[in-house]
Amino acid sequence: MLNILIQETDRFFHHGLQRFFMEFFWRNFKRQIHFGDELSYDNVSTADIIVITLCHGETLTCLPELQARQKGIVIGLVEDALRFSVLPSCFQDIIFIPRSASLDHLSQILFIAWYRMQSPGYIWKKISCSECQYKILSPQQIRIMVNFYRGLSVVQIARALKMSDKTVFTHKYMMMQKFNLRSDFELMALIRKMVEKKSHPNMLRDYLVNNYG
Repeated sequence: MLNILIQETDRFFHHGLQRFFMEFFWRNFKRQIHFGDELSYDNVSTADIIVITLCHGETLTCLPELQARQKGIVIGLVEDALRFSVLPSCFQDIIFIPRSASLDHLSQILFIAWYRMQSPGYIWKKISCSECQYKILSPQQIRIMVNFYRGLSVVQIARALKMSDKTVFTHKYMMMQKFNLRSDFELMALIRKMVEKKSHPNMLRDYLVNNYG
């Protein structure tokens, strides 16, 4: 019995992935599958395959849920694989696959990854927390990003934090450059993901809770 974790909020897409894995592993290896969707310590430590949806810029942040990983394949579902494959992550062997990839393409990639993982000499490299390249935000950026998360505009944030509009714009631009973001939509998606991460400490979440309850 294989253990596969799929973290995907789109239920239709989630169901499609389950059907794909069930058919793929039964047809090729006569293996049955147990599915889970909670990235808990126990689930991650026993997972043979982990599928996680990543927004733009997220590979430059901590992925605390994966620290319990003991084996297996990690697949990152992304909108544009070319913007992810050259960036660092907690796990250097993570496989980035576009959400628009065909089933044939996904099958080919999974075949290669699965056989590679089964080989006797296979070793995956985990980057320890002491080596983490997480792009730390400044205290000013944390305050500004939390207020974007709260739904405030640039003008409202400037007024609330007693700074100029230009200063807020500058920090917003620096944030987007730091995480290779191209739009306000990508920025907001990343901020939401960062606030919701289970890392301890979580600077954005801690500031939000301590100052806005």
